[in-house]
Amino acid sequence: MADNSGEKIFEQRCHRCHDLPDPSAPPEMGWEKRLKIMAKLAKLTPEQKKEVLVYLQSHSKSVEETMSLSAEKQLFEKKCSLCHTLDRIFIEPLTDASRSHIVKRMREKNQQWISMEESRQILDYLGKAPKIKREKRASGNAQAIFLERCSACHTLDRIYEKLKTGNNLKAWTHTVQRMQNKAPEWLSKDDAKQVIEYLGTLEQK
Repeated sequence: MADNSGEKIFEQRCHRCHDLPDPSAPPEMGWEKRLKIMAKLAKLTPEQKKEVLVYLQSHSKSVEETMSLSAEKQLFEKKCSLCHTLDRIFIEPLTDASRSHIVKRMREKNQQWISMEESRQILDYLGKAPKIKREKRASGNAQAIFLERCSACHTLDRIYEKLKTGNNLKAWTHTVQRMQNKAPEWLSKDDAKQVIEYLGTLEQK
């Protein structure tokens, strides 16, 4: 039985003369009218014509979605990397409500930096972005654990900046324990203990 999939038919009957049209810029007349003209030249049966049309339309949709996701990703990277590392949002899975709360809070801090429309696009990206699980590599060495675990969510400059006001071990303990509760798989209780001990050894800058 012949393979009548739209993609296969397009490759065998249409691709000899035509590259796949730019899906982001379909013909003004639309795929259906264009195919009605070209189907006669390619001698497509009504069923083959239908299969090719479905293929072209679905291909257009997938490419447009990819382009949209890319634009949203660039917006996310531009707006959110100003204060955070980009890994931070993916360290632990978040619910839709959690993401919405975080983006809303960030926008309230500086509405000129993130507009309402941009916050919507960022949320769209976060909802569709591929989930990547970051592997923990450092272990055993307190400094290495601190550098890996803490820099995943914060710039280290932010941490060292706090040392200018003094090294408050009680404050560090509270902060690290709060982070451990937020992301227990990324920062275990033993990791947190070592990070706190390491922070206590740092000298005031």
